[in-house]
Amino acid sequence: MMRARPVTVLLLLCAIATHAQVTRNYQVILRSNFGSTTMWDGNVLDIYGFAPTLADAPVVPGYTIYAEEGDSVIITARSVSQIHHHTIHLHGLDVDTRNDGDPATSFSLSHMQDTTYTFVARHAGTYIYHCHVGDVVHVQMGMYASVKVKGAGGANTAWTGGPTYDRDYGWLMSEMDEDWHDNPPVHDDSTDTVVIPPYEPNYFLINGKSETQLPPDSAIVVRGAVNERIYLRLTNIGFNDNRITFPASLHAQVIDSDGRPLPNAVDTDTLEVSPGERYGVMLTPDAEFNGTIQVQYIDLNTGIVLNTQTPPVIIEGFVGVNGPVVPEFSVHPVPASGPLYVDCPSIDGRSRITLYDVRGAAVPFIHPAIITPGNATLNLSGIASGTYYLQLQCGEKLFAERIVVE
Repeated sequence: MMRARPVTVLLLLCAIATHAQVTRNYQVILRSNFGSTTMWDGNVLDIYGFAPTLADAPVVPGYTIYAEEGDSVIITARSVSQIHHHTIHLHGLDVDTRNDGDPATSFSLSHMQDTTYTFVARHAGTYIYHCHVGDVVHVQMGMYASVKVKGAGGANTAWTGGPTYDRDYGWLMSEMDEDWHDNPPVHDDSTDTVVIPPYEPNYFLINGKSETQLPPDSAIVVRGAVNERIYLRLTNIGFNDNRITFPASLHAQVIDSDGRPLPNAVDTDTLEVSPGERYGVMLTPDAEFNGTIQVQYIDLNTGIVLNTQTPPVIIEGFVGVNGPVVPEFSVHPVPASGPLYVDCPSIDGRSRITLYDVRGAAVPFIHPAIITPGNATLNLSGIASGTYYLQLQCGEKLFAERIVVE
C-alpha cells in the first residue's frame, strides 16, 4: 500500500506552481469511532465523518476540497476507526481504478492505515467525495463532502471560457434518519451482508443544517444585487429526490450538469436533482427580493414530498446604479494564523462575538476583540489549531461562520 508523509494542516492546500501546473495537497482523516452533530432542535446524533487532523472531530459535511481546472490534487487519507474499513470515492471525477475508492476494484483502509488518492482536475464543476465501503450506511452516517473545481487560474467562470459570475454558493443536500444513527446497521462478516432497516429520515439538510439553522449561515443564504450573476452549485448526496423551485425574479438557468457544460442553457423555475447528481444554476435577478428558494425532499418510491426547506435569498440594490453590494458579513483570512478580521456594517460597540469549538463549547479569547463600527479584529494568540464557529450578535441579527485556526 502506498504511504505518504503526514500533512499537518487543516485541509490547508499547499500550492506548488511549476509553470502552469499546480499541485494541491489535502489531508482527510476517516473516522467512525468518534463524532457528533447537533440538529436544529438540539438533538445530538452520533456520526461517522471526515476530519482534517487527528485532533479534530469529524463534521457533516466534511471540508470542501478546492482546485482549479488543470490542477493536480493529492489527498492523504488515514483511517482511524477501530472496527470499520473506509475509502475515499471521488464521485464524478476522472480517475483511474486505483484512485476510484471502490473497494471491490481497488482497496480499503483498515484502522490506522493510510494512502494517497490523486486526480487531475480536468473539468471545472462540482463533485463529491465519500466513503465507498458499505456506502449506503457510511454516507448516511455522514462520510461525504464536496469537491469544487473553478476555472483555470481561479477565474470566476463556471468553466474555463464559460459564463462569468459575481458570487458563488454551494448547497449539498442530504437527510438523516435518527434511528440509523442511534443503531448503525452492522456488517455481518460471516455472510458478507448488512441488514438495512427501513429508511425514514427525520432531518432534511442543506450543508448539514436545516430549519432555524439556515438563516444564520452565510454559506447557505444567497445574497446578491440586481443584475449580478450568482452561480449556485446544487448537489444531492441523500437518498431522496430534491425538487428546487426558484422565484421568477431570479431568472434561473441550468448551465451545467455533473461537471460538464450543457449544450444550451435551460431556463426553468423548477429543477429536480436525483441522488448523486450535481447541477450548476446561474441566477440573474432583475428585481430586489427578500424571500426563499424552496427545496423539497421527495420519496423515490412514492413520490410523496417528505419535507420542504426554505433557504433565504436576499437581493438588494442595482449594480449599475449603486455599485456592487458588499456581503453583509465576511471573515478573513481563513485559515487564520494571526489576526482574524470580521467585516459587517451592523457591528458596533454593543456587538458580541463568541467563538465555539466543534463540540459547541465557548472558547474564551485570551485577548479580547477590538470592535469598531463596521469591523472587528480578533487576536487568536493562544487559541489551539483546529476548527471553530464564530458567532456575531448585532442587535437582533445573528451571523455565524466556520473558521479554521492554524
